[in-house]
Amino acid sequence: MYCSVILRGAVRQTDKLFTYRVPDEMSGTVVAGSLVNVPFGKGDSQRCAVVIELKDSFDGDESVVKDIGSVISGRPVLNADQITLIDKISDRFNCTRGDVVELMVPSCVVNHKNPVEVFVELVSEQTAVEVLESETLRSVAHINILEYLLAQGKVPRKELMASVNCSTAQVKALEDKGLVRLVKESSDYVSPAVTTGDVPEGKFTEEYDLSDEQQNAIGEIFKGIEERKENTYLLFGITGSGKTEVYLNIAKKVISEGGSVIYMVPEISLTPQTINWIKGRLGDSVAVLHSRLTDKQRYEQWDNIRTGKAQVIVGPRSGVFAPAKDLRLIILDEEHDGSYKAESHPRYSARDIARMRSKITGCSVVLGSATPSVESFYAAQMGAFKLLELKQRARQEAQLPEIIPVDMKEQIKLGSGDMLSLPLRQAMAVAFSDNKQVILLLNRRGFSRTLICEDCGEPVTCKNCSVAMTLHNNRRSGTQSLICHYCGYTIPSYEARCSVCNGNHFTKAGFGTQQLEEFLHTVFPHEKVLRMDQDSTMTPGAHKEIIEKFANKEASILIGTQMIAKGLDFPDVTVVGVLGADLMLASSSFKASERAFQLITQAAGRAGRGEAPGQVFIQSYNPDQPLFKFACTQNYRAFYEQEIEYRNKLRLPPYKAIGEIVLSLEDEELLVRRANELAKYLKDFTGYQDPRYQFEVFGPVPCVIYELRGRYRMSFVIKAVNKSAINGVFKRLIEDFDHTKYPMSFDNDPQDG
Repeated sequence: MYCSVILRGAVRQTDKLFTYRVPDEMSGTVVAGSLVNVPFGKGDSQRCAVVIELKDSFDGDESVVKDIGSVISGRPVLNADQITLIDKISDRFNCTRGDVVELMVPSCVVNHKNPVEVFVELVSEQTAVEVLESETLRSVAHINILEYLLAQGKVPRKELMASVNCSTAQVKALEDKGLVRLVKESSDYVSPAVTTGDVPEGKFTEEYDLSDEQQNAIGEIFKGIEERKENTYLLFGITGSGKTEVYLNIAKKVISEGGSVIYMVPEISLTPQTINWIKGRLGDSVAVLHSRLTDKQRYEQWDNIRTGKAQVIVGPRSGVFAPAKDLRLIILDEEHDGSYKAESHPRYSARDIARMRSKITGCSVVLGSATPSVESFYAAQMGAFKLLELKQRARQEAQLPEIIPVDMKEQIKLGSGDMLSLPLRQAMAVAFSDNKQVILLLNRRGFSRTLICEDCGEPVTCKNCSVAMTLHNNRRSGTQSLICHYCGYTIPSYEARCSVCNGNHFTKAGFGTQQLEEFLHTVFPHEKVLRMDQDSTMTPGAHKEIIEKFANKEASILIGTQMIAKGLDFPDVTVVGVLGADLMLASSSFKASERAFQLITQAAGRAGRGEAPGQVFIQSYNPDQPLFKFACTQNYRAFYEQEIEYRNKLRLPPYKAIGEIVLSLEDEELLVRRANELAKYLKDFTGYQDPRYQFEVFGPVPCVIYELRGRYRMSFVIKAVNKSAINGVFKRLIEDFDHTKYPMSFDNDPQDG
C-alpha cells in the first residue's frame, strides 16, 4: 500500500505530492487525512505531512520509495471536504498547499503528545475459549475478563476494569497465567466536552419571543439548509434587531438534526458575553477557539470538533478551517469586519473560504451585519446573495438612540477642550444621576498620539518603521514610554530625539485612551472608569473581567478602542460618545469612509438597548460631513448609494478587482532599481493580454508605511476584471522572478488599497 502526502508548511520548491510506502504494521491506521511523520530529503529528516490519498500501486521505481516514519494521529485530522478544499485555497490565495495544511492543522495538533495507555489483549483466543469451557477458573472476575476480551478484542485496561468491575491485581493474575498480555501504546486523547466556565442563568439562557421579521428570516434560511445546496444569505438588520437570536434559533435546529455549525465572530467580539449567549442556548456541544487559549486548551477544543462531540464551533476567522462533522451552516457575524481578512501570508478571506466550503459540502452561509460591506450589499442587490432584512429593534421598548453631531471647533472656542464637549459632559452627568452608564469610543490607544518636536514640528518616529511612536503611561514605574505599534520598539520618553533636527524639546499631540482615562478621573472624580484596549487586555482573563465588572455596574464609564463597539449588550448604557471621529477618515484606504460609517454605527448601537432611550454624541471638526449625517440617521442605504457611486466612478471593488504587490528590501537604492525593473515587466506583460481582462497597473509607489521593521517597501496596484485575472499575473511573477532577489508579497483583495 502506498500513499500521497503534502508536507505541512511546504515551500514552493517542495509543494507537490510525495509518495511513501505504508508499512504493514500501519495498514488500517493510515487513511486519507492522517497526520504522519515522513523521512524527507537526503538526510531523511522527519517532516510532518498529511495523507491525501491511498493507492495500491506505484508507477515509478519502487526502490526509491521510503516508508512512513510514524503516525502522529491515529484519527484523521482532515475531513474529505477539507482535503478537496486544499487545492482551491492554494490557487485562490497564491500560497502553497503546505501553507493551507498549516492553516487547517494547527501547531497544537502537531505538537500534541498522545498519552501512553496500557491495553489488555488475549494471548490466544483459542486458548481463552478452551480455558472457559474447561471451567477450571475459580474467579468470576477472571471469567468476566476473558469473556469481555473475547467480545471486544484489545481494550484499554481502565475500560476493562470499569466494565467488568475488576482490579489491576486480577488482570495481573491472568497475565501470570499466560492468558492475557499488557501492552503500552500511544492513544489519541479523547477529552470530555470542554466548557468555558459556568454559564450564568437568566438572560443568557432565556428564550425570547420572535418578531415576524425574525421568524421569516429563520424560515428562509432553514429552507435553504434543508436543500443541502450552496446558499448565501445576507442578514441585514439594524443594531439591536435580534440578529443573534436568528443565528441561535437556526443553529439549535441544525444541531438537533445532527449537523454542525461554524459560528464566526471577529476576534474583538469574541467576548465572554458572546460565548455565554451561545453556550447558554446551545449547551455543552459548543467548542470555542480564540487566541487566548493555551495549546492544551486549543487542542482539547479542536479534538472535540474532530470527534463530533462539539457540533457548534465558535471562533474568529481561523474557525472556518475547523474539521466540523456534517457541516450544515456557517455564520459570519459582523461580516463587514476587516479581521475576517488575514493580513499576513497567506492572505485569505474567511468569507471567501466559507463560500468555497459551501460549494463542496452544500452547507448554507449566513452573513450578518447592521452595516454590511459594500461588496456584500452589492452582491445582494445583484441577486448573488439572498437579502433578509430586520428593520425593527427586537425589544419593542428599545428605540434607536438619538444621535447628536457636535462641532468641536465651537467647543474649543467655548473652552471645553478637545476631549469631551459640553453637551456630552452634561448628558453623562444626567446619566450618572439616573444610575445609568456611559461608553466612550476612542479608536487610539496609549496616552497621547505622539510627541511633536517644538523646533521643527516633526513627530518622534520609530527607528525601524516610518511611523510616529505613541506615548504610553507606565503605571508601575510612573514614567512614560514611546512605543511603535508595528514592531514593538520602545524607548523611555526622556530619551526621545527628533529624527530630523535631533532636538529634544517636545509637545504632546492628540490624545489616547490612557489620557482620556486620567481626564475622566478629574472631571468625574466619583465615577469608576474601566478602560478596554489592547494594552489593558494583555493578561489572560482581563477582557472577561472588564466586561463582567461593567455588566455588574461596578463602574459607570467604559472607555476603549473599537473592541467596545461590537458584540456587547449593556441595557443600562444610555450615553455613547464617539471621540476623534475625524481620525477614522484620515486613511489612504478607499474603504476609509465605509469603515468610519460602520464603526460609528456599531458604537451607536450600544446605546438605548434597554427601556431607557439612548443618546450618541459624535464629536467632529467637520460635523457637516455627509457620512456623519448618514450615521446620525442610521441610514445605511443612503450611505451605500453615495459610496457605490464613488466606487463606480473610480472602477473600484465591486466593479473591478484590485491586487497589490509589495516588494521589500533592506537596501533602499536596490529596492528602487528592482521596483523599476518590476514595473517595466508588469506593464509589458499586461499590455500583451486580452483587452477583456481590463488590466491597469499603478506604481511603484512607496507603501503608506514605507519602512517597516527595518525593510523599505514599494507597492504596485493592479486592477482587472476579476480576481482570477489578477492571480494569473501573480503566478507569472512567482515563476519568472527569483524570490530571494525580489522578495514579493501578493494580495488579491487588499483592505488598504
